[in-house]
Amino acid sequence: MKKVSVIIIARNEEESIGRCIKSVLNQNYKNLEIIVVNDASTDKTADIAKKMGVTVITNKKNLGIARSFNRGIKISKGEIIVTLHADAELVGKSWIINMVNTLIENKNVAAVTSFRMPRIEGKPSPIEKVNLYFGGAYTTSRPKILNEIDWLPTRSDVFRKGVLKQVNYFNEKLRVSGDCIDISIRLREGGYKLMINPKVKTKVYLSAQQNNFYKIVKKRINFGKVIPYLLKSHSFSLIKNKTWIITTIPYIIYFLFFILSFINPIFLFLLILENLFLSMRIAKVTGISSFPAAFVLIPIYTILWNLGIIYGIFLINRKII
Repeated sequence: MKKVSVIIIARNEEESIGRCIKSVLNQNYKNLEIIVVNDASTDKTADIAKKMGVTVITNKKNLGIARSFNRGIKISKGEIIVTLHADAELVGKSWIINMVNTLIENKNVAAVTSFRMPRIEGKPSPIEKVNLYFGGAYTTSRPKILNEIDWLPTRSDVFRKGVLKQVNYFNEKLRVSGDCIDISIRLREGGYKLMINPKVKTKVYLSAQQNNFYKIVKKRINFGKVIPYLLKSHSFSLIKNKTWIITTIPYIIYFLFFILSFINPIFLFLLILENLFLSMRIAKVTGISSFPAAFVLIPIYTILWNLGIIYGIFLINRKII
């Protein structure tokens, strides 16, 4: 049985860190270690993790996603790495063994991800569902069988440690976003495949941060500001990437329609049509009750995301984005 290292990154996740760790401790795969990388939290995240008996390393300052994962991976002892965000919860006691077996049985596969779905206390509001959608809590399509994918969400993935080392781990230039796309492209360019095991599920917890409007605004801008760097670094790979085209291009076109609508009313009509299309796409995943909230929030989130792209053009040559 191969040694597995579970790396959980957390920043101010006192609401969810306990659930995340408990879901790992409950696994029937016993040859594992759990490392929590506390990214300079100001709440009780580290205290909760320590009381649960796992290894905790604390960043003195906020290092972000990529550097936190790398810090945990580099001190880990396992041949196989599980990367988790603290708001994730493994479903079932066989999560790790099923994911590890998928990796071992497919020699040319560098990493495997699971089917993601939201974990919400009580009945979620339509706005909460839309926020979860934009936050990556939903897997937007669910194949019935093991299937190759274009990129990983890095919220609940399993990697071969040797392959991560081969591609020089996560890109530490990307502090808050874009790490999942960057690592996926580099792994695929290295000749490896990425897979999703749809029978293995991960719940993503709806935290108070995802309902904080200021944090949502900041997150949308952060998502956008890495796009120029990704295009500069991986332009050919992104242009031919079906997932990139489906998930990104419509929102760029939306912003162009928004700008052009001030010049010609026909673009306002096209803008409304695209808003309807994107709202229906979100409602298909989150439920029809989310349609009105999506219709209202898409213009706000899309404009913020595109403003992030414009901001990112000025950051493209900085050491950290």
